[in-house]
Amino acid sequence: MLAQSWVAKDYPGTKVAFTEYNWSGTDSINGALAQADLLGIFGRYGLDMATLWWNTYDAQTAVEEQLPVLMAFEAYRNYDGKNSMFGDIALASTSANQGMLSVYGALRSSDNAVTVVVINKTYGDLTSTISVANLRPKGPAKVFLYSNANLATIVAQPDLAVTPPASRSATSTLTATFPAQSITVLAVPTSQSARRRAQREAIHPRGIRHLRAPVRRSGV
Repeated sequence: MLAQSWVAKDYPGTKVAFTEYNWSGTDSINGALAQADLLGIFGRYGLDMATLWWNTYDAQTAVEEQLPVLMAFEAYRNYDGKNSMFGDIALASTSANQGMLSVYGALRSSDNAVTVVVINKTYGDLTSTISVANLRPKGPAKVFLYSNANLATIVAQPDLAVTPPASRSATSTLTATFPAQSITVLAVPTSQSARRRAQREAIHPRGIRHLRAPVRRSGV
């Protein structure tokens, strides 16, 4: 992140914060996608603090008017309405085209689930097979979706099968179609052995898992 390089050069050791920002569109799916992407980027770079600036001065109507941008926070902090959260240990995550399909992954240390936020920024459905290195699943992935279909809440979807590693491989895969302009949260349970391995490797957490997501339009 450019701001971090400035601080490292002139004020090494100083924390970095964006104390007032607003990507606009907070009352629409566009704003929700932008905010979800920003939160993923902030986490990826280890930003110390960021403060969202509301578009209104009326505290009584702020939440109702700007619910979509708040749902972006919910995707990371309470995606199932039961306080289930995005993981606390960042995982190296890459997309074949981050401008179309953003991917952010993290290991949740409380239960060793691998959590993934996938953001489809395009106006068409996109299909991707997500590869997760060093993961042995303990069941299907739980799936939650936020989209134009329901701007009021994040909606639980059918479970998604996770293909375990093939012989001599350490990579699991899952294939899904991500609806146009949507935020999808995936939560993949892992085995106890994977949890112990992750704990041993926690000195360098970004190397525990690695997510890769090629992108193709549905039906292509």
